[in-house]
Amino acid sequence: MDYSIIIPYRNREAQLAVLLPRLQTMFEGKDYEIIVSEQNDQDNFKIACVEDIGFNYATGRTIIFHQVDWYPTGDVSYEVGEYPVLPHRKGIFLDEEMRNRRVWEDIPSGYRGFEREVDPNFYGGVLCMKRHHFEAINGYNPMYVGWGNEDEDVRERFKWAGIPVIRNEVGTFYVLYHKDNCPAPDEPDRYRDFVAGRTLLHDAYKYRHIGYKNLDATVTEFEVEGQKNVRWIQSTNYIVRMNDERI
Repeated sequence: MDYSIIIPYRNREAQLAVLLPRLQTMFEGKDYEIIVSEQNDQDNFKIACVEDIGFNYATGRTIIFHQVDWYPTGDVSYEVGEYPVLPHRKGIFLDEEMRNRRVWEDIPSGYRGFEREVDPNFYGGVLCMKRHHFEAINGYNPMYVGWGNEDEDVRERFKWAGIPVIRNEVGTFYVLYHKDNCPAPDEPDRYRDFVAGRTLLHDAYKYRHIGYKNLDATVTEFEVEGQKNVRWIQSTNYIVRMNDERI
């Protein structure tokens, strides 16, 4: 298998319905699989765990982590050479109809400049690499819970491993509409996990060896009728271990 496209997923039916046919068109004629990796419980979303589980089931030599709201236009390339690749140079945010540009004031403040150029420190959205790149950093740290931080952690992991990451000179994505993921202080459980994630990120070097190899979960795979080259993985009951002891 040449390409494994891993989509971390939960409760984004509208965006997935738009993204899947686009990826199937872009990879037509290539040896590829799309893995929809879904967290199958009601806990706060553990995207790092979901991505690590997706990798465990991927068979491709090139691994593409692709968030469901990033829709590629015709100038996007997912090809990977010696180093991992960030394929997005620009991100155009769309409104709820997914047809027109989102009002500037309605775009989350940290992303308002993406239409000109994606922040060079942004490692979310889409990240492409060879299988050995992911193995070299032990993937994403599965200790993160909730919104954000895991992509910043993986950015640092590549630096610590001495692996440069290249951003393509061109690559325009439409960012499909959904409500802001960042939790508010009046959402105590989600906000608590976000704050804990920032603390963990501060100590990320200490946990740089904790990754997909340390993650256990209950996983079920099933076929998706009518969807070409799509595999669906559901997971829950995540347990992170170090030296055979649960963290």
